[in-house]
Amino acid sequence: MTAHDDFDDRDTRSPDDKPSLGEQAERFSRRLTGSAQQVWLAGLGALGRAQAEGSRVFDTLVREGETIEARNREQSGDAPRWRDNVEEQLGEAREKAAGTWDRVEKAFDDRVQGVLKRLHIPTAEDVAALNARIDALNARVNRAEARNASPNADPSPGTHQGPGGA
Repeated sequence: MTAHDDFDDRDTRSPDDKPSLGEQAERFSRRLTGSAQQVWLAGLGALGRAQAEGSRVFDTLVREGETIEARNREQSGDAPRWRDNVEEQLGEAREKAAGTWDRVEKAFDDRVQGVLKRLHIPTAEDVAALNARIDALNARVNRAEARNASPNADPSPGTHQGPGGA
């Protein structure tokens, strides 16, 4: 049995023989469980990659910082100029690190979104749109029920006959 066996929706029944609600729920449950497992694994893979890339970037930044510090000590005897230079280099290093993390985060988000899309998992926007449609349909049903109920709810005065009526 492979990881993709849970996603096999092929049905060997005839077109007239519909699956029961329980069978449909079971099939959906298997797909959802498999989908959740794949999303989890994609997240773990992305985290591992982010940690590996983050460590490399950090090590590179440390080496660059050591080089800059050594160069500044050799070149500068006055503290204010050295401090300004270090602050500038630190700012550049921070920007590089932030840019790398932003790229890693975007790559992770893109991969997870891709997995969710391939598995046909609805997005928050999809669910919100469906909720809006359900609300609109409920409002229409309520209005229709109110229109249909009003003639029965308010009978004409001459049509009602009580228990002792004519």
